[in-house]
Amino acid sequence: MTAPILVLADIHLGRPQSGAKKTGPGIEWALEALQRGAQAGAGHFVMLGDVIDRSRFTDATFDEVTRFFARALELFDTTVFIAGNHDVHHDLSAVIPPGVAVAGTRPQTIRAGGWALHTAAVEVDRDPRRLVPSFPSRISGAPNLGLLHTSVTGEYSNNACLPCDVAELEARGYDAWALGHVHQRIALDAAVPVGWVGMGRANVYAALDDAHVTVRDL
Repeated sequence: MTAPILVLADIHLGRPQSGAKKTGPGIEWALEALQRGAQAGAGHFVMLGDVIDRSRFTDATFDEVTRFFARALELFDTTVFIAGNHDVHHDLSAVIPPGVAVAGTRPQTIRAGGWALHTAAVEVDRDPRRLVPSFPSRISGAPNLGLLHTSVTGEYSNNACLPCDVAELEARGYDAWALGHVHQRIALDAAVPVGWVGMGRANVYAALDDAHVTVRDL
């Protein structure tokens, strides 16, 4: 049986947890979410963009990024990082530990156990590229999960990022799409599960078979 995948997005390490206009869940929440995912049976992990904030950070924040990914490597067979629009303001190459699969900025497929993960990382803040039509074809005999840090059509975000629409997502034929960038947990009206994970939320994607994927909030 294919082990489930834990997906987090938009944790924005560096932001305070309270007392500011823009807050984040913080490193302790993030580490606890990893632990809960492993205890729920997830065998793989994806950080779907904005692990660190664009402007609210200190030198200690980079240590938190290392600590976060190091813990993921201890808990999961596969750890994947897909950069979001805040991450591209930093050079994270020296702080992401070896062993983390770092997605490139062009459409690609990453294998995680039996899963086929289709993705592309953000290249610049407010990335205008419309990439979904050029995403890889689904792989037969595997659950196919699309992963994108995106504003979709923009009604839930002030900043455009890798724009697309639901029809384009559905046309790839994947079994589900996990989205980052929007900080609320929002499910879109689609033929398969498509939605933003949300800030301070943890989603587990499970394959019922090679063509059916479920998502639940931890």
